[in-house]
Amino acid sequence: MSPVLVRPATPDDSRCIASVHVRSWNESYIGRVPEGLSDLLDVELSAWRWATRLRGEKPPDAERLGDAWVALRNDRVVGFSSAGPARDADLTESVVELYALYVLAAHHGTGVGAALLQAALGPGSASLWVLADNPRARAFYAKHGFAPDGAARVDDRWGGPLREVRLTR
Repeated sequence: MSPVLVRPATPDDSRCIASVHVRSWNESYIGRVPEGLSDLLDVELSAWRWATRLRGEKPPDAERLGDAWVALRNDRVVGFSSAGPARDADLTESVVELYALYVLAAHHGTGVGAALLQAALGPGSASLWVLADNPRARAFYAKHGFAPDGAARVDDRWGGPLREVRLTR
């Protein structure tokens, strides 16, 4: 397999990011999230939102999501990550929060996720939220020094409860 290149994302990457997001979501979360949630994912809307974010703007009805990086193999985007200041009031300003990390299933276990994690967070204090019922992701993050810190939440905006736990390092 060719080496992975990770670089900061640009507005020109927005469609690729959106495609990876929708495809990897469907690869990873079917059966773990309410059925209707996957139906809400729209590549065109997501691409527009990412282009807006990557221009440094905040899309209406969406979060800004900090800085973003893309991972490329053979000049094709196969994953992305996004991070910024921790949004939880109980964490200090020095903590960086991983907002998103998605990798196409064909590239799981190849170092793409680790490279994106490193680009997004560096070596310092960090936090992230992960589905409680996502053993693969939780094992990945544990391998990179993350552990549950006792914080949990239930997001019921999407037609059913999504139980999440916060991991920190």
